[in-house]
Amino acid sequence: MAILGAIGVSLLTALDTNARATRTLDEHVVATNLATAYIEAIKALPPDDPQYPWPTCPSPEDVITIPPQYIVNVDITFSSSSTPEGDIIWVDTYTDETIQKLAVTVSREGGKPVLTICAFKTKRVEG
Repeated sequence: MAILGAIGVSLLTALDTNARATRTLDEHVVATNLATAYIEAIKALPPDDPQYPWPTCPSPEDVITIPPQYIVNVDITFSSSSTPEGDIIWVDTYTDETIQKLAVTVSREGGKPVLTICAFKTKRVEG
């Protein structure tokens, strides 16, 4: 009888562990899909789009349907100049430089960050 009890407890523990791992994996897959879709939508915007001028971006609701338990935040910074060592200085206000840094953070409703992805967009120079 004790052996059957131990097997039953082991089976239930394994099922619970599997269920928790699946939920965590699903959470990361959804967060990755949301962040990637949002960055790709921003990168696809032409710099002269009148609805979204180059230094701005659409709100998440304009780009993708976000599940109610997730929150998407975008932090955009702009290159202003570089130091003599070659490091780029990033500022929060639009400058007439060519690089835009996009950081997309996907969080759960309670504020728990799930994923942050950073990408860069360059302003196309007419030649």
